[in-house]
Amino acid sequence: MMRKQELRQVKDYEVLGVGAARREELLARAIPAELLTHKELVPTAQASLYEALLTETLQWLQPASVRPVKLPVAPSEYLLEVLLEEFKKQFPQTGAYLKGGVRELLKDYLKEVPWEGPLLSAHFRYLPVFLKRKLQDPRLYLIAQKEWLWSYLSFADFGFPPAEQGRLLVNPSLQSLYTAEEVAEVELSPGLSIFYYDHSSKKIRDYKMDLWDAAIADVLQEDRKYTLDQLLDQVLMMELDSQLPREEWAKKISYLQAQGIILESGSEWILNTNK
Repeated sequence: MMRKQELRQVKDYEVLGVGAARREELLARAIPAELLTHKELVPTAQASLYEALLTETLQWLQPASVRPVKLPVAPSEYLLEVLLEEFKKQFPQTGAYLKGGVRELLKDYLKEVPWEGPLLSAHFRYLPVFLKRKLQDPRLYLIAQKEWLWSYLSFADFGFPPAEQGRLLVNPSLQSLYTAEEVAEVELSPGLSIFYYDHSSKKIRDYKMDLWDAAIADVLQEDRKYTLDQLLDQVLMMELDSQLPREEWAKKISYLQAQGIILESGSEWILNTNK
């Protein structure tokens, strides 16, 4: 008798709408996928979006089969349980800092931020601000925000602006977090930290910004793109407490490019990402 093909189960609320990092992780696995759909969780107002994302997911995931799942309990109860499990995975240090009461907090969070779906991870977008407002603990906010940013970078679809050969731009995935104190729970040191997805290494990375790094990134905000000479002209016009010579700025920019923080529009991997 032929052995039934082994399949790994992938849930719709784990994959619909994910970006390059999560897609590459899922596609790297050798065992074919069975996509489980949970349409009872989809709010009526989001039904068309769900179907569009499902169609897109079927195209890139190419599962061996798709199986609808009937929920064993009420949708609200099921949603709370899966959110609790996702919280444990994405916010381990936040959970440890809270020392209990997470279920009740998530119940309150769902009241303030109703479920829209379809991606479970994305529903935690406002959790750090919710915790800060509800518990009035700045340290808890920093812990939760760091864990949220790391989670966000693992699933978000950032996209890239149209390529213009030879133009420099800031990595679209770049996120920042400032703290005046050390937060050992999530390895945050005082100052401005950035977090971003580095496509060349296919990893989420962090980097401590200094005054000049921040100035370069600031010039390139809002999808601005410059040639190297134009970027150098821009940073040299900035009023800083300590300016650098043009050649030192050029070294800074080159280093940020090597780290994947600044990208060159028109490079092969950006073109491939836009396909």
